[in-house]
Amino acid sequence: MEKTYSSQIKRIGELCFWLGLVTELLIVIIDKSAYINPFEGQLFRLTFLLFFIKLSLTKYSTKEWLCILVFGFIMTLSYFINERDETVRVIVFIAACKGMDIKKVMKVIFWVTMAGCATLILLSVTGIYGTVSVTADFGRGGTGEQLIETRYVLGMGHPNALHCMLWLVVVLAVYSYADVLKWYWFAGFMAMDFVLYFLTRSKTGAIVWALFILIAFAMKYFKICKENRAVYILGALLVFGCVAFAMVGSHVENTYYTPDSLMHKLDKLLNGRYQSCYAIEAARLENWKLFASPENTVYFDAGFVRLAYWYGIIPAILYVGMNFYLLYQSFRKKDFVLFAMLVTFSIYNLMEAHFISVYILRNYLLVLMGYYWYQPFAQKQMFEGYFWQVKQILSVKRGQKR
Repeated sequence: MEKTYSSQIKRIGELCFWLGLVTELLIVIIDKSAYINPFEGQLFRLTFLLFFIKLSLTKYSTKEWLCILVFGFIMTLSYFINERDETVRVIVFIAACKGMDIKKVMKVIFWVTMAGCATLILLSVTGIYGTVSVTADFGRGGTGEQLIETRYVLGMGHPNALHCMLWLVVVLAVYSYADVLKWYWFAGFMAMDFVLYFLTRSKTGAIVWALFILIAFAMKYFKICKENRAVYILGALLVFGCVAFAMVGSHVENTYYTPDSLMHKLDKLLNGRYQSCYAIEAARLENWKLFASPENTVYFDAGFVRLAYWYGIIPAILYVGMNFYLLYQSFRKKDFVLFAMLVTFSIYNLMEAHFISVYILRNYLLVLMGYYWYQPFAQKQMFEGYFWQVKQILSVKRGQKR
């Protein structure tokens, strides 16, 4: 009887999770379209409720409940200070991922995202809805110069957004079907990148796409890459280097009045992204706070800087720390796709802030955090209970101390 009761509770929780997941994915697709979603705030509340129900109907061990409470308290404090509710939404989502089949989750994300992108492209090229291309000055002409270009957007508003979204579809495909992909699929993905570059002229998108394919291919087909500890250490150094570069870039004055400075020369390769950051006083490293101010609402590129500017030092440390935890898990599990994602997502964060946003399912690392956060606890035989079984959970804890 009790098993039947528990299985029914579990099914209800998983149903709520799937409803929340698909809704969040659809919100992302709608955001990439030309349509302005007037119900976005209400939909965020709905998905929060659905993930919270899943969390409430999931059994956790004492240490897992403690972990949820500690991180939940920190992110709730962040919300009260900077008024950004996505911090709380992210914690509830990550906690709610416990018990879900990660491959199944990533496959659903892949198919929904691909279908959404295909729909936007089809609507635009048939003239039903959305713009096919944009002719404008995209700020790539240099100081005082104008460079009018025609670049394709295919219903996604900006050429960089088009290249980014299709790259992420490929990332999801490789993660979901890594075991069955043949070498010629990787060649096909690389060819797609070059073709898309001629349409979008997105250097950032083309670079991270190509790098992801090269890393994933090398680690899949060359055992020395997949098994070698040095490769994972190099990956960790790259991630650390990206974070360090972002911190330096947000601190060192970088204007076109100092063209001989190293930071200016490096930033010129990034189309002045860090000059834009430095121009915002609160985004400078020396002005970062433990928790950001609610006035910090400006949108700009450079994801790691936006992370600290929008949310503060403590949430930024937690996010970066979880990236390194995932790097450790990628080494332990020899998850080469996760490793490739972590490296290329960090490099992309140097130049774009796609992953740092109010949309949870723009960033698939949050899904993987949801799968890996409880793994150290799951390896041990511990009592697990629902939140209403708090007395039993606490009694087990006291018993362990004795």
